[in-house]
Amino acid sequence: MEVHGFSKEELECVLHFEGYGNKSADYWFLGMEEGGGSIEQLRVRARTFDSVEDLHSVDKKLGFDMTRYVSAWRIMSMLIMAMRGTSGWQDKVRAQDYQATRLGRKDGESFLTELMPLPCPKLIDWPYPMLFPTKADYIAKIRPGRIRWLSAEISAFKPPFVFCYGKGNWQYYEEIFNDVEFKPALDTEIRVGPHGNSHIILLKFLSPDLVKTNLIDQIAGMFGRKAQQH
Repeated sequence: MEVHGFSKEELECVLHFEGYGNKSADYWFLGMEEGGGSIEQLRVRARTFDSVEDLHSVDKKLGFDMTRYVSAWRIMSMLIMAMRGTSGWQDKVRAQDYQATRLGRKDGESFLTELMPLPCPKLIDWPYPMLFPTKADYIAKIRPGRIRWLSAEISAFKPPFVFCYGKGNWQYYEEIFNDVEFKPALDTEIRVGPHGNSHIILLKFLSPDLVKTNLIDQIAGMFGRKAQQH
């Protein structure tokens, strides 16, 4: 049975896509949804993606360039380098090199996942009306199950650090960790809570104007020593 050109298996593939990188990694990054997206790209994903992909595989499968500037990817790279005590982590060229070679790799130290599985160009955009009539309909049907899945996966893999970014979704991230007491830190720029041996950090969206190098340095100061000991 097909739904607007998608077989049942292909539709399940895109709705249950997990993310990029290594689920056993120290650093998990959880956002609202991937950027970009179109029905044509979704068909490529449905037919070529595994449930977990190496981020660099999208270069061949979707024609992306891993050296291009993506603010979230660049800040993820800087956060990991700062947490690991890498010298020169503030340098844009070094951050770009890390993004191009290490971020979201299957053998690496990071895993990139999303609250919602389908990519969208903007929060208000909805390129898939043939699958769900509206974005609100899609969110209502998919988000509760995705929250349960994320909660189970994080409990199973126990990453030392989970960075949940995008302040508009903090309430949904807190649903994932409904047993965690989050407290404001760093002049309320972030919220932090313990989850077993994991540290859950709620951040604003990963853009240079909201997550500046000074804040990254402060976060690394809070947790970096523990990261290096792990």
